[in-house]
Amino acid sequence: MGDYIQLGIEHILDPTGLDHLYFIVSFCLLYTIQDLRKIAALVTAFTVGHSITLALAALDMINVNPDLIETLIPITILISCVLNYWTLLTATEYRAPKGYLKYFVILFFGLIHGLGFSNFLSAMLFEGESIVAPLLGFNIGIEVAQLIIVLMALLVLSLSDKLLKWKKAVRLALNTVVTLLVLQMVLT
Repeated sequence: MGDYIQLGIEHILDPTGLDHLYFIVSFCLLYTIQDLRKIAALVTAFTVGHSITLALAALDMINVNPDLIETLIPITILISCVLNYWTLLTATEYRAPKGYLKYFVILFFGLIHGLGFSNFLSAMLFEGESIVAPLLGFNIGIEVAQLIIVLMALLVLSLSDKLLKWKKAVRLALNTVVTLLVLQMVLT
C-alpha cells in the first residue's frame, strides 16, 4: 500500500499536472489558518468525490470521454475562482464563507477531477488484484499531499495578513494569478 500512497502524493505534487495545486489554492484563498478544520473538511470532501469516481472507473462501472474531463477540470477551477471574486468583491469585510453548499460543490468537483486519473489507476492494477488497497493507499496519499498544500497556502496567507494590511486585495491578486494560470493551461 505504501507504493500507492507515494503515487497519490506524487499525483498531487506533480509539476506537470498543476490543476490540483491551482484548485486547492483557489479554495484556500477565502480562509485563514484559524479555519484549518473547515478547509481540511473541504479537502476531504474533494478526496471523497475523487475516490468515488476513481473506484467506479477502475471497476469499469463508468466510462467518460477523457477529452471531456480534461476540459471540465480547468472549468471547475475557474468556477472556484469566479466564486472567490464574487465573495471577495461583494463582502464589506473579509470573512470565510459560511454554509454547507461549498462542501457539496467541492465534492462534485472532486468527482470530475477523479475521472481525470481513473484510466491510470485501472492500468496500475494487476489482473485480478483487489481495488481496495490501491484505492485506499492512493487516496491517503492524495489527502496527505493536499493537506500539505493547504498548510503551505494558509501559512503564506497568514504571513501576508500580518505583513500587509490589504487582506482582501492580496487574495484578489492571488485569485487573479490562479485564474490566469488556469486560462494559460486551457489555451496551450
